Amino acid sequence: MNKAFFLFYIIIALAFTANSQETIYDYVKLGKHEIGFKDTLLFDSKFTYKAYNYNGSKPYFVQIWHPIKQKSNLENRLSVNDLFEFETDTSLSEIHNQLKKNIQEIFIQDFISTNLNTFEKSDFGNFSHNEILELVEKTKTQSIRSEIKKSSKFPVIIYHHGSQSCSFDNYVMAEYFASRGFIFVASNFHLPFENTTFGLIPFDKLVQNESEESLKFILDFAHSLTNSKDIFYIGHSWGAQMGLRTFNNNNSIKGIVSLETTLEFKKDKKIIKDMWPELYEKIFVKKATYPFPALFCAATGEEEPFSVFDNLSFKQKTFVSTKLEFHHNAYLSAFYSRYFIDDKIVQADKEVFKNNLISYIKHLKIIEQFINDILSNKSNKELITVFVE
Repeated sequence: MNKAFFLFYIIIALAFTANSQETIYDYVKLGKHEIGFKDTLLFDSKFTYKAYNYNGSKPYFVQIWHPIKQKSNLENRLSVNDLFEFETDTSLSEIHNQLKKNIQEIFIQDFISTNLNTFEKSDFGNFSHNEILELVEKTKTQSIRSEIKKSSKFPVIIYHHGSQSCSFDNYVMAEYFASRGFIFVASNFHLPFENTTFGLIPFDKLVQNESEESLKFILDFAHSLTNSKDIFYIGHSWGAQMGLRTFNNNNSIKGIVSLETTLEFKKDKKIIKDMWPELYEKIFVKKATYPFPALFCAATGEEEPFSVFDNLSFKQKTFVSTKLEFHHNAYLSAFYSRYFIDDKIVQADKEVFKNNLISYIKHLKIIEQFINDILSNKSNKELITVFVE
């Protein structure tokens, strides 16, 4: 190779590197398995859902990430936009469209519109917030559509999103565990109602214990996906609360991961009783027992257990806090969506994303270790505290 050609080659390579946009997968290292994606529609006849010209059994739009052998390439990998499109049928087409619209609005509200330095509306120059969402939706995932084999022995993780969120708000976490030999099941636990804020249920349609029974319904479905008896639960915010509300005395769950219920920051029992009466009863009245280990995460800034859970009994408790600021939604991969379109827009708060991303990855590794310790029957101390620096 002559010097002139070699110099030309180096210049082209450097130019390509400079212009190539980083992705979250440059930071989150996936495992050995390729990742399949399957979405499905389930109906629960125990509850009736009536809205948007539908009146029938309650639907669940469920998304599943799972290990596969089929090789993926850039062309057949799903984009984030594909995750907004759920398996549906003609009777639910209006509901599907409304659900997609609601989720897009929440996605903009939670992951795009706010400047994390000032907590005011972000200004992206010539780009509107909707145009930023369109850029995010073009982002490629590492998953491909693939049917799931129900004869596998892979353990299962059930994921429950937070209030006003959706099944795929932690899709990179789903891929992280699917690539490591887990089936990751996430459902939309919100359905839209006319003239009602998304995430809420009209008062006349409230049914006692419906949220808990819905989660048990998904647990039954999770059991149908594998021959393994190892089922784990991860919930964020309201989703973390639902795990505590639902799975006391439940031997089907092998371990629970709570990603900041928000109770961790409350000391006043009256506030807890007023805001979260179901959890108040579990914690302070029933003093519930859970026959499995628990991993509690919350960015309290203190290296000590979260005292609000003192009355709850678990097989083992691990508490994880962060030394540096870690946003409530930073437990979600969707939180970092616009950080990785940095080559197209100017972002005044990108350092916040960068610092939080480091902690997000550390949390993934801590959760993985917690689950693997349970699978290997490793005996840990009754109480462990971890301080993420």
